[in-house]
Formats: sequence, C-alpha cells, structure tokens
Amino acid sequence: MLVNSLNLGYDAEEIRSKLVARVVSVVASGDAELSVTAAVDLVNKCIDLFLQYMFPSTPIAHERTLRAGASLFLSEHSLRAPESMRPRDGQDQTSFAKNFTLITALCAFVMSVMPNSLLPIGKELAGPFYQASKAMFRLYEEHDLQHPDSTSLTIRIWYSSAIQNMTGKAGAAWHYHTEASVLALRLRLYDEQAICRPSAVESRLLRANFWLLYQSDKAAVALENRPSILGEHLFEDDLTLLEQGDQHEPLLDETKKLAQGALEQRIVFGFHLKARIWTAAGKLVADIKSYSRWRKQLGSDNTRKDVDAAYRAMIEANLCFSTLTSNLEPWLQDPDSIEAVDPRVAAYQKTSFWCLRSNIMTTYHCLRLVILQKCIDHDLLEIVGLSTQPLSWAIKKVDIVQDFLYELRTVPFLCYKVQGEAGVERIRRVGSLLLELAQNVENEVIRDRARSQFEQLLDFLARLDSKASDDLDNRHLVSVP
Repeated sequence: MLVNSLNLGYDAEEIRSKLVARVVSVVASGDAELSVTAAVDLVNKCIDLFLQYMFPSTPIAHERTLRAGASLFLSEHSLRAPESMRPRDGQDQTSFAKNFTLITALCAFVMSVMPNSLLPIGKELAGPFYQASKAMFRLYEEHDLQHPDSTSLTIRIWYSSAIQNMTGKAGAAWHYHTEASVLALRLRLYDEQAICRPSAVESRLLRANFWLLYQSDKAAVALENRPSILGEHLFEDDLTLLEQGDQHEPLLDETKKLAQGALEQRIVFGFHLKARIWTAAGKLVADIKSYSRWRKQLGSDNTRKDVDAAYRAMIEANLCFSTLTSNLEPWLQDPDSIEAVDPRVAAYQKTSFWCLRSNIMTTYHCLRLVILQKCIDHDLLEIVGLSTQPLSWAIKKVDIVQDFLYELRTVPFLCYKVQGEAGVERIRRVGSLLLELAQNVENEVIRDRARSQFEQLLDFLARLDSKASDDLDNRHLVSVP
C-alpha cells in the first residue's frame, strides 16, 4: 500500500512535531504552561478569522471539520502516541495527513494576509505552516491524485492564495489553481449527478469548490491573464450543476450565536452573485473578441443578418451584466443595517457582509472598466451605449473609476485588506487603464481628474502594503506628472 511504503506515520509525526515546536518558540517563548495549547489556540484563531473575513467570499470549508483539525496539534493525536491511541491502518494515517494538510493550508492562507492588528505573529508563521502543509501533502500526493475529494481542491486553492499573498508572484499560484481545476474537470463536477456523495457535507463542498474554480476561470477569460481550464467546450456533457442543490447540510456551525439567522444563506447568495458577474463578463469579453475576428472574415458564409444578430446579442449581454447589481438585497446594499438582539452578533455579521460587498462591488466596477476598454479596442462602443467620440468614453471611464474609489472608501479598510493580492490585482488593473487615459486624453479636465484618481489608487495600494504593488508604483508613478 502506498501510504505504508512511505512510512507515513513516522514522517507525519516528525512534520507535525517540528511545526508545533516552531509555533511554541514564537508564541509561548519557552513558557511551559503556554506551550501545551499554543498551537491549538493559534489554529483556532486562524479558523475564527477565516470564518469572519474570508468565508463570506470563499465558502468552501466546513467549520466543524476545521475545528476537529485543530485538535491534531495536541500531543495525544501524535502518530507516535501509545499503541491504544495510534491509527490502526494506512487509511487512518492518510486521513490524519489529509486533515493536517488541510488545516495547515488554511492557516498559511489566513496568516499570509491578516494584518498585525488581528494576528500579530501571522507573517512570521505563514511560511512554516505553508512548508509543513506541503511536506505533509507530499506524503500522500499520489494517493490524492488517484482518489481526489473536496480537500484535494480546497488545499490547492488555499496554497494558491497563500503563495501569491506571501510572494506577490502569480506563476506558482496559477499552477496550484490549475491543478485544482484539472481535478474538478476529471471529477466531472460540472455535472449535478457527479457530486452526489454519501456525505451531504462532502457534496456541498464539492459544489462550492467547483463554483469558486469556475468563477476564477471566468476571471481569467475576462482579464485575459491566464488560460481557461474550465471552459464549457472542455466538458464532456452540459453544465448541469446547480448553484444550490437539495442538500442543506450547513457549513457553518449553527449552534453558535454568531451564525444565527440567515447568515450562511446570505453568504451563499452573495457568493453566487459574484460568480454570475464573472461569468457574464467573461462571456462578453470572449464574444467581443470572437465577433471582431468574425467580422474581419465576413463573406458568403457570414451574412449581414448573422452579424447583426451577434451584435444585438452582445448589447443584450452587456445589459444583463450591467443590471446584476442593480437591486442588491438590503443587507448587501448596506451591511450596517443588520440588526440582532446581541450586539456582538450584529457586529460580527456586519463585518462579514462588508467583506462580501466589497469583493462583489470592486469586482463589478473593475469589470465594467475592462469591458469598456475592450469595446474601445475593437471599435464596438455602441455595445455599452456610447458614441465613438473619445470624450464620451473618457468621461465614462472616470465615472466608473469614481464608483470603484467609492467602494474602497466606503468599506472598512480591514475588509479589503483581507482580500490579499486578488484585491490588489483589481486595483492595479483599474490603475493601469486609468493611467493610459491620463496620458492620452486631450481634455484637460478629464486628464486632471484621471491623475487625481490615480494618486488615490496609489495611496490605497500603499496602505495595503502589497507584495506586488511595487510593480504599479515603480512602473507607473514616474509617468504621472
């Protein structure tokens, strides 16, 4: 058996004990009383932060499973514990390694982005948790590739975010995301029947992971920054996966007061709204490119009637995209409107919904700008209801950027900070398009306004202290008089 040939028990315990020792050296500073629970307390803190700040935008984890994973850091779970406590077979050992890999991947993800005000030692320990997770993962990686489940996807997604947040580099991050997407393709998770599992929780996690990967794939199409892996043309059958199936096993622990009311249902609603935004934008960008190529090849096989029909379809698609956020639910329109008997519950849920709103709305405004630029590049401005006069689309650009800046100013800063490099990339994309406008527009009023907006974006980037933000600063700052 593969796990036995790897001597998993001994290697897994060595990885676990070294990480615990590292945590104790940082957290407990040699205090014997603190060292007993230092690692468990830290992991539970990471879970708490994930659930409040990151789960709203990425609801791909089961709270009780995560809490159980924290207990793996206690000495009684050691694979070198007394015989009565040891896992009985290779399957148990693999389960230990898988759960440990999952919880350490989550901690690395959380630590890589949390500010010192919430997790003072996070930046110091993000690397050790990431390396421990990778080391444990290597012990059963071949088994994981042969028998993938929801953790196979989630772990890679968290690796992707962690490495990008820690380094600001996209290459390795995209590699992990691509691996997860290929596994989703192999598992045929686009098929409603394919996600059925004996465990309702596992089915829910497979569904959520697929939709997160799918919206990420549509982001790649819209932003044109990496190849598409989950395009429908690669599916063996139609996309039949429902946003929400008939299994309602909660992911959050509903026995806790913080999750009272409709918290999870609202989070899932917002999550799928963002997926629809990315999907609509990705399809429109792809259609604009295809139409432009098609128009150049207009001949006997492509009649004017066909071209006109395709053009009208793009106008309709843009109209559908532009109305996706027109009637936001009250709790998403104004998270501060949330009320609860317990003020702590109200404060917690307000923060969660601010995180969700900021992710949705900054994504939406960034994509409005991307679509506008694509229409400018391909001389298709009528799709977005504008004339070909440069002043008309220049005014539209600065108006969209103003909406984007409004979201940055309105949301509590912490709620944007925890979005990490993905949030930074949206700012950089907006800043790049804005800089081009500031350099090329002839109208002095628009030029001055664009320069002012660009400076505001740079100020916000500086506050985020991004690993990648120097690229925008160093490459562009000197270009703005």
